[in-house]
Amino acid sequence: MIDGPRAQQRDWRIWGGILVVFVCGLLVGTVATNAYHNYERQHRWEQGLAGLKPRVMKHLTHELHLSDDQRHAFDVIVSQAEADLLRLRIAQQPHVDEVLVKAIAALKGTLSPEQQTKLDEQYNHLQTRWASDRAYALQLQAGPHP
Repeated sequence: MIDGPRAQQRDWRIWGGILVVFVCGLLVGTVATNAYHNYERQHRWEQGLAGLKPRVMKHLTHELHLSDDQRHAFDVIVSQAEADLLRLRIAQQPHVDEVLVKAIAALKGTLSPEQQTKLDEQYNHLQTRWASDRAYALQLQAGPHP
């Protein structure tokens, strides 16, 4: 084995290379995890109320370690609560729409035309989601619980 400045320099290069690879992996992992969480959040938002019951059931089943019988009993109870909450939400929706229309009109007074257009797009996206929530509520009322 060769000792001396050249060997030490080679060792530092190797360790430096390993450190660079590690840091790059850490950065890529952080960015990928953040992108995944953003995607999941957006997906849950787009699912709206239709995605709530499966998430609640998955969470309760996992956290409480429910047996099959308990899971079935919970499913019935959560389905009823979901239907009740949907009826309540749909009943309140006209009031929510009224408040939002007033707020958006007030906000537009402080925005540039470009910003107003973007705000309108966001509001339209929200209205589309609420329309899918209303359709889901009607589907629940019309047939058996999924």
